[in-house]
Amino acid sequence: MAYDAKQRFLSFVPGANGVIFAVQADGALLWYQHTGWAGGTASWAPASGTTIGTGWHQFTTVLASGDGQLYGLRPDGTLLWYRLTSMNANTGAHTWASNSGAQIASGFNAYARLIGGWNGVFFAIDFAGNLAYYYYAAGNGSATWANGKGTVIGSGFNQLTKAFADPNGVIYGVLQSASLSWWRYNVTNLNTGAGFWSNGGTGIEVGTDWGEVGQTATFSNTSGVIYAVAVNLSVPLGTDNVLEWYRLNNSDAIDSAGVSWYNDGNPANVGTGWTNEPSGALQGYPSALSTAQGGSIGIQVSTSWPTYTASVLRLAPSSTGSPVTITAAASHTGKLKTLPGGYRASGCGWATDFSVATTTSWQSGIYAAQLTSPQGNVHNVMFVLRPATPTNKIAFVVPTNTYTAYNSWDGHNQYTDGQDGVQRTVTMLRPARDTAISATGIINHTLYSDLLLMNWMTSAGIGYDVYTDIDVDGTGDTWMPEYKAVVLPSHSEYWTETARENLNSYLNGAGRVISTGGNAIYEMVSYSSDGTAIIFRDTSGDRNFFTNYGEFESDLLGTDYNAATYLDFYPYQVQNDHAFLNGTGLAVGDTFGANGYNGPASGWEVDWAASGIPGLVVIAQGQNPNGGASMCYTPSNPGTGWVLTTGSISFNGAVPVDSAIQTILTNAFAAAVL
Repeated sequence: MAYDAKQRFLSFVPGANGVIFAVQADGALLWYQHTGWAGGTASWAPASGTTIGTGWHQFTTVLASGDGQLYGLRPDGTLLWYRLTSMNANTGAHTWASNSGAQIASGFNAYARLIGGWNGVFFAIDFAGNLAYYYYAAGNGSATWANGKGTVIGSGFNQLTKAFADPNGVIYGVLQSASLSWWRYNVTNLNTGAGFWSNGGTGIEVGTDWGEVGQTATFSNTSGVIYAVAVNLSVPLGTDNVLEWYRLNNSDAIDSAGVSWYNDGNPANVGTGWTNEPSGALQGYPSALSTAQGGSIGIQVSTSWPTYTASVLRLAPSSTGSPVTITAAASHTGKLKTLPGGYRASGCGWATDFSVATTTSWQSGIYAAQLTSPQGNVHNVMFVLRPATPTNKIAFVVPTNTYTAYNSWDGHNQYTDGQDGVQRTVTMLRPARDTAISATGIINHTLYSDLLLMNWMTSAGIGYDVYTDIDVDGTGDTWMPEYKAVVLPSHSEYWTETARENLNSYLNGAGRVISTGGNAIYEMVSYSSDGTAIIFRDTSGDRNFFTNYGEFESDLLGTDYNAATYLDFYPYQVQNDHAFLNGTGLAVGDTFGANGYNGPASGWEVDWAASGIPGLVVIAQGQNPNGGASMCYTPSNPGTGWVLTTGSISFNGAVPVDSAIQTILTNAFAAAVL
């Protein structure tokens, strides 16, 4: 078998009126015809599942136009054209146009995501969330596009974790909140891209519990039909392989006809065996998330490619913001590895393919083993190199517990539906989806957001050693006192009781903490006996908040989580003068932090100042209508220690572009190391 049955498909491509193209992990392109597409019956054409192509795992995105045209986007940004000219639904006999495989465009790597393709109309989302219009006019494999290609027609699409399109300008998007929203761009001139948005361009919510919590894959397929591979809800977890069918009535006119689902929105199960994982052709994970300088990290790889290369990159520190190559690419023989039973809790159990042997001369930081296929497809395996002995005055704690909590690889993370009443054990010995090392065009609260802060620190001459949450739990009581300051970045939410006590002891010993994130130290977790998995929730399956035990974030940082504010983004306004504002030119009433990778700096999830904290100063307050983030200075006991917290998950996205924020942090780090 050239694929793992638990991760058979990389992607699904709608071809109109029940036609589905499926890219298998070994590169095979399969054709299906769901003959029951109009009413959601589980009927399929006899030849469904016919292989009609090979080598399609080379593409990062595959789209179709609805008339037999398919488009494959390569990692280098080139777009190839194909056309299926005939397909016998009974026998599987098929033919391709003679010039299939022709390159029709280049430069699409300037965009983070490409969706659509219907009737030759594409929507490209750039790394800032702007939406551009393209129309492939030729339809025959020649590189002829309408003159309006690349016309920007919208913005703000970086808030969508998933985006897909239907004909007639309909766009669906899943937000971080798991809501499904609808937009429609009404094109009045195909060549120029001129047109207008329904509902004034404001998305209309059409559903809840979409995205990672409920589906591993979602795609639309004309006339309001939406297919989804459902997350398995059994206890213990089973395989996610059921294809569900939904249909929106009047999908082209939601703004005027209202939200109306066929069968009240209840799905119909129309097939099984539809397992998927986008990284299934090339993926890997480290033997541990952290090792000391001079230590070794094993890299476990599974791939359907016969060979791949692996290099080692240092992601941070990097003064340029780009990864630094530490070891050149070396060739390896590819091996496909399957998943054992119980892998979501106990680990994938793959054999080590190669090891990264570090030396004491390697800087403490965040690293990645970069795996690359012969066609340029990339998968990064992140790990942390902690110092053999403390070197700098600042320790940076990478929130790997949070990365694990939100890692939806193979369809499941700690937030997945269906496990009510069950404590969740989530392995760290698995590949990761949520540790992108560069911009993805989607707002980010995990690794990429933290790299923005780390690499700005390096460019500003601020040195640091790097540790993980696991290191704070294991040996934090010994190394933390050696540092003048400890940094907690974007979303340091999940802590063990031991790690929390180690931080508390550090503060009581006059330590300084700079927390540049929000929703920090919020939920208690523990580790499995062998240290390879994180246990979320209590034995009844309820979330295990520190507040359940009378322990509050504000006891340490001066702020507490404000659940009333979620997924809105606003600037800060200065509330009180403070030494950390020196050199910013800001006075009380002035605002800052209006722009950033995640939008304005106060947002997503925020913490605000607790009352009754001796000496707490609110330096600035986010202007979010339901309560913005509190940027606070809080002295600790004894008085030479202190905490600066920004109170916002979106804050680090603004660090590279906002001069006032840079000056505030420069002042804080200078004071921290005195």
